[in-house]
Amino acid sequence: MAAHVGHAPISPVAGSIDLDWSDDALADLDRFAAFLQQQSPELAAIVAEEIIARAQLLSRHPKLGRPISTREEYRQIVMQVLGGTYVFQYRYDGNRIVMLRVFHGREAR
Repeated sequence: MAAHVGHAPISPVAGSIDLDWSDDALADLDRFAAFLQQQSPELAAIVAEEIIARAQLLSRHPKLGRPISTREEYRQIVMQVLGGTYVFQYRYDGNRIVMLRVFHGREAR
């Protein structure tokens, strides 16, 4: 994917890294599900599953996101999920990934 947008290829880490979800990130998923349940109940579970599937990409490519602070372990990546833009913020310490927050691109933060 990175090669198609003009970046050098990003090689995967050997094996897969554990991906954990913080309470805040789980609350974000619940918030999306509640919103979608009101708008389109059949879509709520599909979007939640896709968000989780996209996040799993980081378990093979934990440095795919860009650093979001002066500390290299805090990272952010923007990904498309079923036509919507989502911002994933996570921490990667070299051993595991913790998903910190997930925001929809249209959310005011």
